[in-house]
Amino acid sequence: MVTKFKVFVTLFLRKAVIVHVNVKMKMKDLNSGFKIADLIVKRLENRLTEEEYQYLEEWKQANKKNAILFQKLSMDPQKQYLDRESRLEKSNKSANWGKIQDKIKKDKVRKLNMNFLKIAAVLILAIGSTLFFSNLLDNNVSNVINPGKQQAILITSDGERYELDEEVTIKDGAVFISNKTQELIYQKKSNITKSQLTYNTIIIPLGGEYKLTLMDGTRIWLNSNSKLRFPSEFGSGIRKVELKGEAFFEVAKDSVHPFVVDVNKAQVRVLGTSFNVNAYSDLNEIVTTLVEGKVEVSDTLFGNKVKLLPNEQYRFNESTGKTIKQIVDTEIYTAWKDGRFVFENESLEDIMTRLSRWYNVEVSFINESVKKLRFSGDLTRYDNIDQILELIEITQKVKFTIKDRNLLVEEV
Repeated sequence: MVTKFKVFVTLFLRKAVIVHVNVKMKMKDLNSGFKIADLIVKRLENRLTEEEYQYLEEWKQANKKNAILFQKLSMDPQKQYLDRESRLEKSNKSANWGKIQDKIKKDKVRKLNMNFLKIAAVLILAIGSTLFFSNLLDNNVSNVINPGKQQAILITSDGERYELDEEVTIKDGAVFISNKTQELIYQKKSNITKSQLTYNTIIIPLGGEYKLTLMDGTRIWLNSNSKLRFPSEFGSGIRKVELKGEAFFEVAKDSVHPFVVDVNKAQVRVLGTSFNVNAYSDLNEIVTTLVEGKVEVSDTLFGNKVKLLPNEQYRFNESTGKTIKQIVDTEIYTAWKDGRFVFENESLEDIMTRLSRWYNVEVSFINESVKKLRFSGDLTRYDNIDQILELIEITQKVKFTIKDRNLLVEEV
């Protein structure tokens, strides 16, 4: 019978090999990566056939990077596992570490193969300071801080406040507003047009997210700690909304009525497109990432104006006026709307900033130097924070202490 740890090891090693081969690989390369991962696991168990051994040797000798990766993943598993246990015991994570230990002990009672646990420790450690985070940890381990969830507050033009974690149905003239599908949707039930625009505001608290469909069919994903002000019904001119925080837009096409996102001291102007805007006030930077279509970004401070094509990103620093236009992998900047965190060689400081918004925690660094440590990863936003922190700690570079909703980061 295949144990949970064996499945974990195989899948984690698949990720390690895939990351090593290429982030964007073709399907045939993906399947090859899976095969290599499975063979390395079999080698660690001494179960390779002669034909499999030869295949693995040819892959290992194909290039230097393969050989280095193979060597890292074949280190003494018992030593690595014992080192990891010793380090984590010394860090004295109180309840959190105790729960992890209890879970391991229970698995021992069930006679799970401990060799696979040791191998798992090696495979995780082998990734080192560029750890590729995995969301494959056992979800049965209890954690202190839960992830964010769908929650928002709607403030209508007459000042009424509605908590959107409960079902609401609102009638505003000819406009019907409802969140029965866990998405706030604006619909018009008659041809009556308002002579004056009335504005609504949706507020996403720390640890929240929400989706919104405007009257024109434009869909908006709002990230935690964000605010959007918008008309309940667009008029005959431009379609304009005001954003603070981060949002992903799928703008309904309308060549006659351009769509404008007003972001403090800058504007993003489009006709019909998909793009992400990150404009948190604490970052002093507005980042526009275009997925498809065309957008024009301009600012009122320095007079910069630039047009973007798909896969292009424009960064504007509100304090210095510095701008950067570059080609990026848009998935890194939009994965949050699909329930994922994607980091690519990102500083620990920036990672902690993103985690603090989503998990609603206050992060403090004891050592300034650890802020510059860089990590890469792809994990679900709906894991508890302990699982993410555990993976970072395994690099043996930093450790975390949680008290209430305060997260302390220090150098090991």
